[in-house]
Amino acid sequence: MLRRNFLLLGVSAVVAGPALAAKKAAPQVSPRVLINQAGQLAMHAERIGKYWMQMGVGIDMQRAGLHLQESTRAFDQLFAALSRSVHGELMLLIEQRWRVYRMAWGAKPAPEGVRRVASLAQDLGEQGMKLVAQLAKAQSGDDARRLIDASEARMLTQRMARVALMRQWSQATPDASLQLDQMRKTFSARLDALNADAGLPDAAKGDLQLARQQWAFLDEALATKEDLKATTQAANLAERERELLDSFCEHLG
Repeated sequence: MLRRNFLLLGVSAVVAGPALAAKKAAPQVSPRVLINQAGQLAMHAERIGKYWMQMGVGIDMQRAGLHLQESTRAFDQLFAALSRSVHGELMLLIEQRWRVYRMAWGAKPAPEGVRRVASLAQDLGEQGMKLVAQLAKAQSGDDARRLIDASEARMLTQRMARVALMRQWSQATPDASLQLDQMRKTFSARLDALNADAGLPDAAKGDLQLARQQWAFLDEALATKEDLKATTQAANLAERERELLDSFCEHLG
């Protein structure tokens, strides 16, 4: 059944392609909304990789499969929405790499595919963050800076959990622990920078406070190496942290 599901995912990856090409008249969209959408795009690139890894490890496989498909639909919808207002080489590059990525995770999770999926997830996540920076550069004021920090933190929740899951496959790169340590430091720094911002809306402050409390538990789980229980906890906590940062970004946009 698992193999059949992944074959269906692979087929849908090809069929759904035209959704990315849909072009309509550009509506009037707030620049902050576009920045947030680009940040969501980066996050979903990593979230797909995380859930693909999670299915392979055997952690809550049915739910992981549903979330993977959910993120796939979200990525398609976000790209279609962005493409109505944003054009240029970076958008074309994201579309091209998304197609390659979809074919990679459309296969059944297996050790030989882990590093390829991980590399493609990271690359597409980085392209999404470049789009965030590109859109924010055209805006003045503090809101764009806040969205850059929050978008990077949101994306890192999924990337950190993905790297932790890779260790369970014994397919992580030799410097994976060092990379994860650096990501944890970066994530913490982004939360600290946002927390020091006196100009945040009150509703956003509430989400941020909860995210900072949650981070203490996620950080501890990520720091525990080669432990399936801790990795499972990290995967679940990363999702809760992602939800809080999603809400935080909505309050900014």
